[in-house]
Amino acid sequence: MNRYNFLCLLYVTCGSIFYGYDSGCTTSILGYPAFIEYYKLDSILIGAFGSAYYGGAVLGMASNWFLPDRIGRLRSIQIACVLGIIGISMQTGASSFAVFCTGRIIGGYASGVIFSLCPTYASEISPPEWRGRVGGIFSIMVNASYMVTEWIGLGLSFVHGDSAWRLLLGLQLVPSVGMLVGSFWMPFSPRWLALKGRYEECCDVLKKMHGSGHDDDFYLQEYHQVRAQIEFEKEEKLGLRTIIRRPSYRKRIYLVVALGFFMMMSGIIAIQNYQVIMYNNLGMTNTMALTLTAVWGTVGTFSAVMTTFFFDKLGRKPVIYISYGLQITGCLLVVTLWARYEAGHSSNAAMGKGVIGVMYLVCLGYSGPMNAFIATYPAEIMPTCIRSAGVATAYVVMHCIMIVIVQITPLALEVISWRFFLIFLIANAIFVVILYLFYPETKGKTLEEMSALFGDEVAETLEEAGMHVKDEKQQTQHIEMSIS
Repeated sequence: MNRYNFLCLLYVTCGSIFYGYDSGCTTSILGYPAFIEYYKLDSILIGAFGSAYYGGAVLGMASNWFLPDRIGRLRSIQIACVLGIIGISMQTGASSFAVFCTGRIIGGYASGVIFSLCPTYASEISPPEWRGRVGGIFSIMVNASYMVTEWIGLGLSFVHGDSAWRLLLGLQLVPSVGMLVGSFWMPFSPRWLALKGRYEECCDVLKKMHGSGHDDDFYLQEYHQVRAQIEFEKEEKLGLRTIIRRPSYRKRIYLVVALGFFMMMSGIIAIQNYQVIMYNNLGMTNTMALTLTAVWGTVGTFSAVMTTFFFDKLGRKPVIYISYGLQITGCLLVVTLWARYEAGHSSNAAMGKGVIGVMYLVCLGYSGPMNAFIATYPAEIMPTCIRSAGVATAYVVMHCIMIVIVQITPLALEVISWRFFLIFLIANAIFVVILYLFYPETKGKTLEEMSALFGDEVAETLEEAGMHVKDEKQQTQHIEMSIS
């Protein structure tokens, strides 16, 4: 990978900062009494303002079924950045709950477009051996931004009045403005260019991204393979309608739908978004609750860093098995210890601290591996003609389930407390079985070679593309010798 390719990938992975910071705001702001009092929030309204953001995100993600293929990955990001600036400004200056929620919906829409589009964009400009690490960097970005938000949230909690929570919300402008400015130095996706028949530009971008300056074979092989696969898909008239006609395309959609569903049924969003409420229920003060929330973000960032080292080395599935081992253990201990805490066990305070401790085990298992998996796997297994739609589908399903969980969790914690987490424990066990039976390993393959994993024809393997490049070079040398 050359320096230019690395900088482009770094820009694309910054798309997760939108989501990480916004999610952090949703959590931390519940620890600000001034915010609760300003809008006179109860359990229903707390769920509503969380759902407003995620509802907007679903609409943004659904836009990726058609927008990125029509106007391009880069132009979609630029439009979303502008909308994000508008939505964040409304949230920051809102004098009524209606205006605040409207801003949350617009900001959520922008975040949804960018968060679910950047994995597609990243996969299309990554060398095959780097896609897992790029997913890991994506995970680091989302967790690190969440962590920074929580520490900022803790610091601002010592500021009195409405300025604290308005400043916390206003800082969401930083990633929006930063990505908008950075976008003017970014290239179009080479595979989108090929999809539009702009092959010369596609080749130029691949050369700039993957040309080493010493050995041009790889970028030329990649170009041949991309062009052959795109032309094959156009000749076969493959596209969104193929999802209905072709079993292999349907299987890919089933896999990404299941992934999005079971990721949210892990229980992570119930714990993460309502940590402050849970810590208070377990006997923690408001300041301690915000401190523990910041620690949660730190643990998640550590998990993401570790995932980046192993995601390409071990493969996708082994890392996710480790992830679910930690999550299932953590969920089981949350249920057990919380039940004993509410039963008035003799060591009640210790039980409460035990629940908090094992919540971090869930965070450690989920934050790095699962954020890397959703950022990598759907984009890998989808062909170019439906890649943005397939990735968007995974995120849409994920966030539809998230909306339900965000809305019902405050009430569920009030009414059934620890019993709520039994649902997530069972769901986690089910997904491990599904993962083992149906999800193929994708480590080390080019995007165009993924079709073979699902029984589809690969127009040209990388080796065959290499032979074409070799033949072309020999022909060129022969012509040059003849002229001389």
